[in-house]
Amino acid sequence: MPQSTGPRLWYPCETVMACIEDGDKFSLRNRFSMLNDEFERSWQLKEFFTPFLLAVQLPNTHFSKLDTHLSTLIPGALETYPNAIPSSGAQSGTEEVRVVEDIISRLPSLPQRLFALPLVKSELMRGNGTLWDGIRNGRWASKFVVPESRHHLEAQQPAEATSIMDLISKSQDIIWANLYVTQFIDTNSVVLATKIAQQGTKADIVFAQDCLQYINLLADLNDEFDKLDNAASLSIMEPFSDPTLSVQGLKRALFPEVDDGHTQGRAILKVFLWTVWQRSVMLYFYYIIRVQLFHGYPPEWSSLFVVQGIERLSHLDSEDYRGDGIDYVCNWAFEVLRTSRSSLGLDFRTMLSRFDSHFVGFSGRCIKGSTLTCQGDLPESCERFTGAETKAQSAHTTSCNGSCQKISWSEESYRKVRGPRAIDFEKASCSLQYIEASSRTMAISHVWSHGQGGRPEQGINLCLHEQYSSLAKSCRCDSYWIDSTCIPSDSQLRKEAIDTINGVFTTSNVILICDKDLQSVDISSEQTERPHIELLEILLSILLVCDWNVRAWTMLEAIRGRKNVHILTGGYQLISLTELFLEVLNDGAIDLAVLLGSAQHLLPSSDPSPSLSLEDGGFLLSQRHASRADDEIVIWGLLKSLPGDKSPASLWKSQSAVLTGYLMSSAPRIELPGYHWAPQTPYIRPQFRSVFLDDGLQGNSLEQKYMVCYQPYDGQGSYIAQNCPSGLVGKWLVCDLNLTMLAKYRYDFCHKTLLEVGHPTQIELNPTLDPMIEVYEQPDTASACNLIEELISLQNKVRIIRPLATCGTVQYEGGQGRGERYGTVAAICTLGAEQHSWKWQGVYQWLDETDDSTWIIETMVIV
Repeated sequence: MPQSTGPRLWYPCETVMACIEDGDKFSLRNRFSMLNDEFERSWQLKEFFTPFLLAVQLPNTHFSKLDTHLSTLIPGALETYPNAIPSSGAQSGTEEVRVVEDIISRLPSLPQRLFALPLVKSELMRGNGTLWDGIRNGRWASKFVVPESRHHLEAQQPAEATSIMDLISKSQDIIWANLYVTQFIDTNSVVLATKIAQQGTKADIVFAQDCLQYINLLADLNDEFDKLDNAASLSIMEPFSDPTLSVQGLKRALFPEVDDGHTQGRAILKVFLWTVWQRSVMLYFYYIIRVQLFHGYPPEWSSLFVVQGIERLSHLDSEDYRGDGIDYVCNWAFEVLRTSRSSLGLDFRTMLSRFDSHFVGFSGRCIKGSTLTCQGDLPESCERFTGAETKAQSAHTTSCNGSCQKISWSEESYRKVRGPRAIDFEKASCSLQYIEASSRTMAISHVWSHGQGGRPEQGINLCLHEQYSSLAKSCRCDSYWIDSTCIPSDSQLRKEAIDTINGVFTTSNVILICDKDLQSVDISSEQTERPHIELLEILLSILLVCDWNVRAWTMLEAIRGRKNVHILTGGYQLISLTELFLEVLNDGAIDLAVLLGSAQHLLPSSDPSPSLSLEDGGFLLSQRHASRADDEIVIWGLLKSLPGDKSPASLWKSQSAVLTGYLMSSAPRIELPGYHWAPQTPYIRPQFRSVFLDDGLQGNSLEQKYMVCYQPYDGQGSYIAQNCPSGLVGKWLVCDLNLTMLAKYRYDFCHKTLLEVGHPTQIELNPTLDPMIEVYEQPDTASACNLIEELISLQNKVRIIRPLATCGTVQYEGGQGRGERYGTVAAICTLGAEQHSWKWQGVYQWLDETDDSTWIIETMVIV
């Protein structure tokens, strides 16, 4: 993939910049942010689309009309629209203009195409012409495609059906690449780029919050238009019966009397909104990450990474983003990257292209004895996490022929040292000698499966010891630390060593990342003083999905030592992680650089020893594997700066406030009075559940087996409950259920379909069921209904609960619309006779909306 030149400019940067409001008059605020009534806000958003829908019906000027109307979304940003100023009247060639142009040039030239375009005109559906006639002669060519590219759609009619389908597939890409709305950048985004350039590295949290509000408004517009588009496609006119002029104007624009390419016009508007949103999100994250690289990671900025999702993302999976990339990319590692809270809707093409260019010809390595990659749905599907651990100390340096001896520990030397131990390489000895780890220690963070693991009793390869010693000396260190030499097998010594890990990585002079894929990039071969930016982009692309970056222990080590982390590259050359990040952010592809938001644990911190809340630490650990059982609990505690305790109850007892949004996962709960709501582990493994197929409590022997894996979100922005001796006290959005309501819900949501036509996973999990038997389309929802019926029959009060936003007055929506593969979830709680506290029963998929009168806000005590 060649270096991007960025999207085209509709108006020159200097012209747009001349139109921007000065100083205190400038604002990204909009009228929609003032509306507290959700119903009224939704309708005003819908009515905002009337000029958009009229614009796509106008020949030749649709982009200008779309762009003009979009600019009214933030009326305080422009003093006048750019078409009112002749380009000759704007100052050009200034340094500020060059900076803005540079930022825009490093955006992708085209947005990523993640949905299909409608190529069939309505008259073709009625039999007037062939499919290819509609593609070739339709309004794509005459209206929406830039003139210089219209000849691409004027091919001869293909003779065979297969050729037609090939042309249709090809034409999708051709059309997308040559639309006005994909080739040109909107004026609002140029304004955003300008203000971000002016901010530089200034940490202006008010500006950042205003940007986030604008980004989230664009997400709302995408969702609202999808609803309007569906209504138009299905000719659903009932919601538009209100006689007011604004509603009837919207209705006429949405359902024109003459449908002359209106389907394509709506598709163009959908592409326009998607493109604006994706580019704006990239620019926003570019600013946020730049500030954090310069100032360190301030905890109060954490919530700024929580960008609102859009519903369309829920229909996409890894394959939609990955395309036809090589199998050497671990699908699970990519899934961890893709589902990060700050990777929302971003563009992975540059990252995957750089990765593929380096590892071209390499086959998959996820399945032992196979060239295949893992499915990527669960960490357990990748044997590099579970069943393919490499033999300890199988790795040697490139200069070693593999026959060197091992050097093992001096237990006497180890036990003499008080405090954390490190290897004293300056003492000549035939055994490993120890010294107290200090600010002159180099701490090595590596992946066991790459062959450098082991225990000091068995020793490490002499070539590795000499290499570590040499690297430490080059960093002006007098010792090195690596778990293979500093964490013994003895349970007591192991616990002592683990309890000191936070201190070792926080105080060490250098943290060195060792990963074989990162070491395959040789920056020492560069002839220039600075490595070429494309080589650094390759290195960053590998870092984002390498084994080192998706493990639990290495994440802890990175967080504790992120003040001075270096990567060991080919030729045993070191490069600072911060230097790598800054180079790519300042000179490389912005769509790649902003993926650093998914690696917040690698960004420099303003606090060298931050204590993460259980929610933050749990979210980071939810998809990261630790090789030993219960290690994830130990790491969870260490992230919170607690001793390496294996008791999750002890961890929760140490925290008085709880973000309720974090609790909505399928994690098993602690079986302890007062803590049934508390997750027992941060690492979310798949849960296998089953549901009887007869709808009732007295089920026959037929059960439908299924699997759930509801990942947690960190809960940022959700209501904060208090962890009290009486239980978890806080406000929730609740719906109390009875058998009548449950029966209606079952009728609305518990539908069945033949097993053989359902999802392939259902067939795999139910091999003994007849393929012609009807099974639930949403088995977890049906299972929740069965559980509720049973609980009610036992004379319990039963309610469904969902978390609220921080304000405690509206529903929390964090973690939704982010590409999750399941519907909305809720927790089931029960209140028995003579009881005053509600008991947490579990989290299930619950599909209804919360905008009706059955849902109320109530303070609860949950045990």
